Amino acid sequence: MSKDARKENVPLSPAVLAKYQELVALLAAEEYGAEGPTLATTFAEIEKYGHRVGRMVARDVDARLTAQQGQQLESRQACPSCQSRCEPAPEPKERLLQTVDGDLPLREPRFHCPVCHRDFFPSASRVADRR
Repeated sequence: MSKDARKENVPLSPAVLAKYQELVALLAAEEYGAEGPTLATTFAEIEKYGHRVGRMVARDVDARLTAQQGQQLESRQACPSCQSRCEPAPEPKERLLQTVDGDLPLREPRFHCPVCHRDFFPSASRVADRR
């Protein structure tokens, strides 16, 4: 493991760490069975599976967190032009967000200002690539 990869570990509580280790065991068994990979399995094949699973987990964590964040915007929001309080539209806008781990469907709350007659997305002003 490179020094950089060791820095990427996320500190987990003992309870979450136990569930995480259980999930890892389940995922390994799902691909290679209870006995694990055969001796004919190359490390490259094992690593490829690990990366596929890692990207899947990353997308699902991102989807869950962005959905939770979007729920915070489901109340009235100020119009960025005239500051009128606006109600959310009945259905959020769906779009694909491109991430390093693949496309992520994003349900973005949208609002319509009855004064300015404009639609706006409050989250758009906060989305930035901070890398």
